[in-house]
Amino acid sequence: MIILFGLLGLSSVSAQLDLPSNPMVTPRKFTTRPIGGGVNPGASIDTGKTTSPTVRYITHIVLYQNRMWSNTEGKPLEASLIAFEDIVVESPQGPVEPAIPAPPANPTVTREGKIRLLVNQKPVEIALETLSPADRGFIDQMKAALAKKAAAGK
Repeated sequence: MIILFGLLGLSSVSAQLDLPSNPMVTPRKFTTRPIGGGVNPGASIDTGKTTSPTVRYITHIVLYQNRMWSNTEGKPLEASLIAFEDIVVESPQGPVEPAIPAPPANPTVTREGKIRLLVNQKPVEIALETLSPADRGFIDQMKAALAKKAAAGK
């Protein structure tokens, strides 16, 4: 009796299993892929001449080369002080770079309580209030020197 229930249980389990086909057996019919013969592969060659792309040259106006800046907590940062104005020139791509115009006579050192530093070739704006008192004094001296130079040039 126990054997009969075991066989019935085993047969019901095997009826519910979906066994995959044997991967080692090759299919009976192979299909071939067409090559050439007027089939459009989806790619084409454009022989038309293209216009040369426009390149944008951005020059940052450096007011003071590399300097160690520090915040109010004493954390140091090596960066260059740059003006808020950038010189932007657009020209067609070519072997010769375009002529860059002269920088403004009185560049902007601070704007809305921030300065602009060049850190790892990227411009970053930093609030004046986060700088150390010595760095804020340096910024004041820089603004006074640039204002004096602009006044003398007029």
